[in-house]
Amino acid sequence: MQDGKSATIVGLNHDLKNKRSFVQLVWDDESDKHLSLAVRFGCSLDDLPSEAAKAVAELVSEVSSLRLNSVG
Repeated sequence: MQDGKSATIVGLNHDLKNKRSFVQLVWDDESDKHLSLAVRFGCSLDDLPSEAAKAVAELVSEVSSLRLNSVG
């Protein structure tokens, strides 16, 4: 990461009914900053770091072109 920021994977949840999986991240230097992102359903713990990195990269790409609208 560019400025040395890091986050730790603290959770992986599988929603069996809807066949979705989510990874939870917590910033290492700001424990009140959390992020939950969808990853490949059924993702194993061995694959989790690369799946999480992919999910973060997709979020960065989406947010970088996000148009923000004001209310009203």
